[in-house]
Amino acid sequence: MIEWKGFGKRWGKCEECWLAYERRIQHENSLNCYKLGIPIDALKIPLDQFLNIVKDVPGKYAIFGFPLNLLSKGVIIFYFDTKEEMENFIENIMNYIKSEISFREKKFYDIFVNTEWIGSMNWRRGCPEYDKKFGDWRGWRNHSKET
Repeated sequence: MIEWKGFGKRWGKCEECWLAYERRIQHENSLNCYKLGIPIDALKIPLDQFLNIVKDVPGKYAIFGFPLNLLSKGVIIFYFDTKEEMENFIENIMNYIKSEISFREKKFYDIFVNTEWIGSMNWRRGCPEYDKKFGDWRGWRNHSKET
């Protein structure tokens, strides 16, 4: 079991979105949910120091226990409404992030979370579980352009 610890502003979109998922409905919150994952091993500074810097951004983190810790020490996840918002955040934190991570860790996130990469950070739309019911997130419509 992964023990998540939240920080920053409350995201508040997951509960309703997850309930819809359980009813096999893709909630529009998933279409406006950009998740940025930063493996803890990618940090150049201690985790608590980094969390203090990003304390106003909605997010959560977990330090993985056995057996997941054989693949990754853990991850910090940030939530954004748009890709542009996420990209602006990345620009602001680049100095705190290593440029590369291990091949093992990269494969772990590629396989189990189905991500795209920007340096040693990964991102996706919605939850990985959504892919199983609604197809790969890369093919989802872009809700913000249709409204």
